[in-house]
Amino acid sequence: MQIIVDSKPRYRAETERGMFRKGRRSAAHRYEHWARGPTVPGSVVVDIWDEKPFADIWSRPGEIAIMQGDDTRDWRRMLYLLEAFCKAQIKGRERLVRVDETLDFYQRNTLGIDSKRDVFYRLARAGGERNIGIMLGAHRVFGIPPLILLQLTRVTLFHLASDGDMKYLHQIGVKDAESPEGDFVFRHWTKTPGGKLSEPFTGRVDYPQSYLDQLAPT
Repeated sequence: MQIIVDSKPRYRAETERGMFRKGRRSAAHRYEHWARGPTVPGSVVVDIWDEKPFADIWSRPGEIAIMQGDDTRDWRRMLYLLEAFCKAQIKGRERLVRVDETLDFYQRNTLGIDSKRDVFYRLARAGGERNIGIMLGAHRVFGIPPLILLQLTRVTLFHLASDGDMKYLHQIGVKDAESPEGDFVFRHWTKTPGGKLSEPFTGRVDYPQSYLDQLAPT
């Protein structure tokens, strides 16, 4: 059961729920005025303001749910729904929360926009006990709460605009002095059973041109 938390928003869902929250129909009409944005295969958009936003979601194998909204009110609503999603006891199914722009949910002092619902910290600390994983994406390390950084089990680092952010990674065991250089080049660390980070693996993502053509210039 996968959720993409899309606060920019940037991703297009393939489908939405049909009448009476059943079935699927094309979601293309939602994105008619968007300039760019990649379509996520096998995805369905979640109506975050619906009374039953998760009804009939994940009823199809491999379906990916996308929650979208572009202001603080929407983002708080997403946190409310994520809290319910993560508290639910669901036997026999793994869950994964992917957050595209993590810093939208935190203030400059690293406090959450909703102090009662720091869902990402709770998932980072104890999500594994319920078979719930979390992937956090951000353009900067500064602003992500230190307690979350300390819980990371994998770190994938692309080029940072500010090398000053490296000091925050140093504090959790990433000792490289500079972020990677080059388009799509990344470094990857995995936390070992003893709690230390492994030696980094360096690679380059090979995106198909069909995907790159869907992206905005920035």
